[in-house]
Amino acid sequence: MARNDLSPTRTPVKVSEATIQRLPVYLYRLQALQKHGVRRVSSRDLAAQVRVKAAQLRYDFRQFGGFSRPGQPYDVDHAVRRLREILGLAVPVNCIIAGLGNLGQAIANYAQFAQDGFNLVGLFDINPKLVGYSIRGITIEDIDAMPAFIGQRGVQLGIIAVPPEAAQSVAERMAGAGIRGIWNFAPVDLRLPPRVVLHDEFLSVGIMSLRFKVKALLENGGGF
Repeated sequence: MARNDLSPTRTPVKVSEATIQRLPVYLYRLQALQKHGVRRVSSRDLAAQVRVKAAQLRYDFRQFGGFSRPGQPYDVDHAVRRLREILGLAVPVNCIIAGLGNLGQAIANYAQFAQDGFNLVGLFDINPKLVGYSIRGITIEDIDAMPAFIGQRGVQLGIIAVPPEAAQSVAERMAGAGIRGIWNFAPVDLRLPPRVVLHDEFLSVGIMSLRFKVKALLENGGGF
């Protein structure tokens, strides 16, 4: 019997990294349509807006089910709810930041995280000049208080914005205290146990890649 595409499934055992990266893009586009009062959208129109092929978008959605029946447009409100469930945003998750320099403070002040279900509950740094300072009502604590805090508050996600030489030690302390996922902004390859999911966000890599593409464009006659 064919599966009803409106019946949600469990998260597939194997989902490609490319698909995982596209899901938030679909969500943000659908939320934008939602804000403009759009109630239904076809796979072709949605795919065009996020610059993927319609067949790819339909395949991504079919892996999880619960979006629409074959040949029918997507109900925008329903698709938003479904994507939030798939991405784990329906239930808020506690997270912390280690490293409150300029980058860490910028991340802490990003209000969209709370709207997306990421509940920032703790801030930690080794600098005594920063300890005691408050960001959005959260007091920065000494890094030594972090492991106990993670256990007490049931923190699942950790954000690392410390200097490269301190990143491995901080990551190990997070993992040892029960953190299940780390978003690492330090330009260093971390070694973590398999039970901890790691996502690296090397900002310099992104801007260097952009610079390379601009350089290539200009060198090949793509000037203004």
